[in-house]
Amino acid sequence: MAKLLTSCLFAAYLDQVIREVHAHAGVNGIMIWSAWRPQGCYTMCLTDNNFKNLATGNVVDKFLSELRVVAGVNGTTDSNGYFETSLFHGEYEAKISHPSALPDSYNLTSFNVASIDEARERTMHVKINA
Repeated sequence: MAKLLTSCLFAAYLDQVIREVHAHAGVNGIMIWSAWRPQGCYTMCLTDNNFKNLATGNVVDKFLSELRVVAGVNGTTDSNGYFETSLFHGEYEAKISHPSALPDSYNLTSFNVASIDEARERTMHVKINA
């Protein structure tokens, strides 16, 4: 019971640390060094000896799945023609379409979201004439 409680406590701490570190503008990546050994681990293994996730492994998997949520985001512009969303650093493709356009006609725009240190502007404007 104590081992399970300790594992859950480490998982809660790991979740807080990963989110805090990821939110910092100066962080470009996160590496977790989590050793496994057949005799068990010191404090924070991600899996058990059968390679099934422990509580800390679930934290990492959940966090990674949240980073991938951006794929497939759909949005509609407001009455002024603006659409706003929050994105992580990285490269994206935006498919821009209009209800009156043919189903196969669309604009595909590639863009990069850079960190504040790398970017001159934080807003991207795309003008489409339809």
